[in-house]
Amino acid sequence: MLEKRDGVARICRTEFGETPLMIDFTEKPEIPIDFGKAPYPLKEIDPKRFEILKSKDERINVATGLAVLSHRKLVETLIELRRDGRLLYTPALATPKNVPILIYLGVDIVDNIVPIIKAYEGIYMLENAEFEIDSLRALPCNCEVCRNSSPKDMDEEKVAKHNTLILKRQIGLVKEHIRMENLRNFVEAHAKFDPALTAMLRIADENYEFFERYYPVFKKSKLTPTSEDSFERPEIRTFFKRALECYYPKGKTLLILPCSARKPYSLSKSHRRIRSYLGDLLKGVEEIIVSSPLVVPRVFEMVYPAMNYDVPVTGKWSGDEVEFVAEKLKAFVEKGDFNKVIAHVTGGYRRVVERAGIDAVFTAEDDITSSESLRKLKKALEDVERVDFDLFVSMFEHMFRYQFGVEMPSVDCLVRGRYPNLELKAENRLARIDVRYGMLDIYEEFARYLLKKEVYTIRIDEFEPKGTIFAVGVREAYHGIRPNDLVVFHNDSIFGVGIACMPGWEMEEADGGRAVEVKRYWKL
Repeated sequence: MLEKRDGVARICRTEFGETPLMIDFTEKPEIPIDFGKAPYPLKEIDPKRFEILKSKDERINVATGLAVLSHRKLVETLIELRRDGRLLYTPALATPKNVPILIYLGVDIVDNIVPIIKAYEGIYMLENAEFEIDSLRALPCNCEVCRNSSPKDMDEEKVAKHNTLILKRQIGLVKEHIRMENLRNFVEAHAKFDPALTAMLRIADENYEFFERYYPVFKKSKLTPTSEDSFERPEIRTFFKRALECYYPKGKTLLILPCSARKPYSLSKSHRRIRSYLGDLLKGVEEIIVSSPLVVPRVFEMVYPAMNYDVPVTGKWSGDEVEFVAEKLKAFVEKGDFNKVIAHVTGGYRRVVERAGIDAVFTAEDDITSSESLRKLKKALEDVERVDFDLFVSMFEHMFRYQFGVEMPSVDCLVRGRYPNLELKAENRLARIDVRYGMLDIYEEFARYLLKKEVYTIRIDEFEPKGTIFAVGVREAYHGIRPNDLVVFHNDSIFGVGIACMPGWEMEEADGGRAVEVKRYWKL
């Protein structure tokens, strides 16, 4: 039964225990698993013989022999195996170093065969390193085996036990990152300890279409893109894909600004000072904020990951950074019909605007909030063409389009609340910004609208849900649904909204597991 997803990685309650889990061969376990008589790589060499000799266990997908594969072939094989909804067990493959990325790629069950073999080869393993036990002057670990011991005390059996404990501890840590929806951040940081892991992560990112089916669009965890390998991570690719599809700027003037440390940007000291200084001159002006690797129109600043990310700021931009961000900025600018573009940026941000080939008026000196910079910016905005639109209403319109793929209903409404805790109201509350996830939460009128449009909807059996809807109670689900999406569930008597726990297609296929966490519902 599925308990929690973070992309392809998952926590499940199974007959073998809670996954991700490790089978411990130091304890001589009784394992009622059909391992088959042929390693999985035989499938490439002799498919017919593999079909005869492979594991016939219908509960679990057992893939032996994967350690012989190249990095690329291993990633491709794990993706192929993950398409099968069964539990995935990869014998004799896991180490403390590679187990985070194995689980990220969909492995549910591992074992400690490699740590045991390494122990008898005299290798002492840690989460990010391996040492020859004879080369150590002291034991850099405080586990129950190493505590009060020295390298001379460590025979093969003790090293095997230590290596096993390290692997088990690493799996426990990965499991907590899954619960916190933080696994990609952990895997990305961890991969830097080994070129092989970095290669595997880059290869995995080439398969965005596969990960897109599982990966949440909205998350509670902070995005930490700390290197250029982050540019291709699923959250960033999804943001640009959706935002570029649904960005429809109304204004004729565009102001380009640099990002800020505080998110959302409008709460930052620099952006508040600029907005306070300019006052009504910003009305009817579109804004785009430049960061690395994100480029964020102001109307999307409350959308995940724009509202919850943190990047290292050094003032230095690499050529690849400038190229990547300039390409995205140009794409957003081309979505508008701008008569004038003002770029209030310096340093690497200015290089991005120039690389994008945008005909812009540059107004900033060394400090964008200095008196001279603000004076020049004010002067540049005094004679621009303005289109009358409400920024906060435009935010709701863009967020609705981004989240549900359809236009927000045209209603006579007002935005109320203190930013960023805004809500859209007519006679009743229509929607509010959920700052935990960086998405909209909707109420009865908009829920009815989505039912009519037949998007992000789930048909359930004839029962009145309480806290959780399980997959066994789902009849049909919109296949575009991903974990953490706000969905509308319904049957013949009630409808309501909740948070999806698994993709829509998986709700239809799964025999069990949490499908939707109910927020509220109404009678039809």
